[in-house]
Amino acid sequence: MLGTGTAWPVRGQACAGIYIYAAGQHWLFDAGPGTLQRLLALGVTHGDLDRIFLTHFHPDHCAELVPLLFAMHLPDPARTKPLTVTGPQGMRRVYRRLNAAFSGWLAPRGYRLTLREVGDAAQRLGTCRVVSRRMPHGPPAVGFRVECGGRSVAYSGDTAEGPGVVELGRNADVLILECSAPDAHPVAGHLTPSACGRIAAAAGCRRLVLTHRAPSVQEGLARRGVRTQYAGPLVFARDLQALRLGSS
Repeated sequence: MLGTGTAWPVRGQACAGIYIYAAGQHWLFDAGPGTLQRLLALGVTHGDLDRIFLTHFHPDHCAELVPLLFAMHLPDPARTKPLTVTGPQGMRRVYRRLNAAFSGWLAPRGYRLTLREVGDAAQRLGTCRVVSRRMPHGPPAVGFRVECGGRSVAYSGDTAEGPGVVELGRNADVLILECSAPDAHPVAGHLTPSACGRIAAAAGCRRLVLTHRAPSVQEGLARRGVRTQYAGPLVFARDLQALRLGSS
């Protein structure tokens, strides 16, 4: 877990970002501000990344794409291996506008950049399978599920409740859900603790991980909200926390 915070600045929390090493590749899911520094804390550089998956185009989930692509222009060492950036509908338009805004400095030099737009889809990447599902959240948004070596991890990105997020997390070893609002003050397009509990129970996931928590989502109250619906293992994610599949 690279960043577990929201757009609201909190000391010790970067914005949304998850790092997965799978199929011999370095994958980044969401790239909120602070992601590059969090990767470096793990010993991973921007040059190591093979694929970036963006759930949607709100700044706290994708703004680090700008310094990340800009850093890939640096010659020490020069990047040569390809990079694929996958996101929901509008991915190519967002990239074109960002590149234009920064005078072409985000365009690849010396490497191949591939932009993919996905909705409800699945793709085989080496020995892994990556599934995307549309999420009910403001602009076009998707969640992702990685299945590899008989294990699975699902990540909602920002979302409201809906059948898509339940299917995304169906029987997952780890289901990572955003939890941006307290039950007392729900916010449209986002999840509360009790909503996260309902989704986890309906999905039958083996472990629920809550991330993207606003300061108003206090852990004690949030735990009680989840427990009204879901009795399985529960983790309140922290920045730089490692989640090991198959362990609690």
